[in-house]
Amino acid sequence: MMIPYLEQLNQWEEKFATASDVLFKIQSAKKAIVSLKLQQLPKNNLPLLSFSEKEIFSNFALMPLDDDLAMFRQEIIQTFGIWHIPNQRWLVDLHHFINGRSVLEIMAGNALISAGLRQLQDEVTSTDNFDWRGQDILTPKPWTHVEQEDALESVKRRSFDVLILSWAPDTQNIDWQILNTLRNQGFTGDFIVIGEQNGVTNSPEFWQNAILSQPEILNQNHQPFDTIKDAVWLVK
Repeated sequence: MMIPYLEQLNQWEEKFATASDVLFKIQSAKKAIVSLKLQQLPKNNLPLLSFSEKEIFSNFALMPLDDDLAMFRQEIIQTFGIWHIPNQRWLVDLHHFINGRSVLEIMAGNALISAGLRQLQDEVTSTDNFDWRGQDILTPKPWTHVEQEDALESVKRRSFDVLILSWAPDTQNIDWQILNTLRNQGFTGDFIVIGEQNGVTNSPEFWQNAILSQPEILNQNHQPFDTIKDAVWLVK
């Protein structure tokens, strides 16, 4: 049975079949959902799924479509338990950046990043305490093996060269505790954080204290697709 949201996109696809720029957004969203349903990453980054005021004022038929596309992220959260969507091109960039080093992904959720890196033969440990169980989605369904463990505990007890943290909640400061622990331990590897600076992810304490850089290799195939302007950061 098709996902109801996917049925809506199918209807929009028929309505805008001759509008190539609009169709591209609709079909990109559709392809991403179909891929996620198969536990596969989309090949490419999603385009910006919204329309500008100028575009909507020139064609008011876009307004309800814009509303539906704005629900895309909430749909993948509720249906798949996924807050952040990696894509295959970005994952290859990440693989090259890792360059054979050992990886720890904390707060991994359903572990799309870990699953993709393991397919590329990277050495990855993936952990999550699953305290988000029963919120937007009732049952976690990891794409690969995830060890149930608190993020801070993982950082303290495990050995790794690259640490990955994506879309940490903005309701707790565990991310700041982790960064502080890394500094106290004299960590010399790379701490990769995916999130929206001073936005919907990560704590205010983290953004206030983090020393940030935004490497091109990790952002060239990672672009925002909605109003949340997340990016890939190296953190010191």
